[in-house]
Amino acid sequence: MIKRTLRAPSCAFSCVALAVFATVAQAETSPYYLGASLTRGHDSNVFRLPGYLDPQSDSFTTATLLAGFDQPISRQRVYTNLELRRQRFDDLSELNNTGHKLAAGLDWETIENYSGSIAAGSERALASYSIPRLGQDALRELNIKRERTFNASVQRGNLRNDLQIFGAFNTRDTDYSSDAFRFRNNKRYAVRVGTRWHRNDLLTLGTAWVEARGKYTSADIEYTSHAIEFTGEWKPSSVSGIDGRIGYEQRSYDNAAAQRDFSGVTGLLRWHWEPTGKLAFTTSLVRDADDSERLVDPGTSDLTIAGSRVTNSLILEAVWKATAKVSVNANYHYSDRTLTNPTLAALDTRGNDKTRQASLGVAWAATNSISFGCNVGRETRSSDSNLSFPFKANTASCYVQALLK
Repeated sequence: MIKRTLRAPSCAFSCVALAVFATVAQAETSPYYLGASLTRGHDSNVFRLPGYLDPQSDSFTTATLLAGFDQPISRQRVYTNLELRRQRFDDLSELNNTGHKLAAGLDWETIENYSGSIAAGSERALASYSIPRLGQDALRELNIKRERTFNASVQRGNLRNDLQIFGAFNTRDTDYSSDAFRFRNNKRYAVRVGTRWHRNDLLTLGTAWVEARGKYTSADIEYTSHAIEFTGEWKPSSVSGIDGRIGYEQRSYDNAAAQRDFSGVTGLLRWHWEPTGKLAFTTSLVRDADDSERLVDPGTSDLTIAGSRVTNSLILEAVWKATAKVSVNANYHYSDRTLTNPTLAALDTRGNDKTRQASLGVAWAATNSISFGCNVGRETRSSDSNLSFPFKANTASCYVQALLK
């Protein structure tokens, strides 16, 4: 058992050492990269349970292999990024898992005014236990989330043109391994067409029409969505910028889930402010009526909201570049969700919960190839129905990463 527990960290350390050695010998920049990272962390409430259900804490180790390339070819660009992960818990060995994250794509441009992109992605990872689940207050089993995405877009016009016309198509297929989460398995297809008006470097306005079709595959519930969006980007000064969107959406489900029907305004307002070259702040206000499990881009937020009818959120992010090699980041997320449950009559059909997340991290780029970092965080939730559950959790982690480029 001890040998198995140490195998992943030992492998990761070997990979890091190999990357360090190869990096020293590498003098030229390459479109390819290869590396590894090792993370050691602790979670005070792994299953995100209320206090009366005896929350369990545990420490974990995650070893990751990294590989990819980014290659321009004339006017085109081809890229791929791959992560292979092995995660092991000290005590909760039933949660040990192997995961991956793969992204590949092509950005293309013609000699005229046409451009676009094609991208596909796949991810397998341990799902967040903070996602509301129906009929299971105390889930203590492995739950793997799998997601596959595809996106394609085309645009006529560029930044030299006042008017740009665009169209996009995307798909997303999400499923969970645990029976308690399978009612959230979701497939979605969407088409987006619109225009952007680029007046100058200070102002861009746009409008788009969005048509979407989806299905909760396990519950056999289908839905359709129609929406119109207005977007804008404004840069009033060299240190400040505002962007956002406001839209009106009508979403309807089949007869078995009519309580999920939604008609209303959604939107995002985001303000970027860089008062100095070392400080950067981002403030976001979001109103969302989600049909899956996503609030904003995962690269900037970890708020997952499957089952939410309407969510109002405040997101604060700050970055301080203390030195050329050391940076500090702080984040605060607050979300107020209106939940709905049209599938299980034994539970409440409506409810609300409020979630607060705060984190503080520091990263050190020791060399061009070696970096270290640590993060601490706290997450709490309050709830007024059995569609969700209150909890408190503290997290801490540190990592080391090496990349050969």
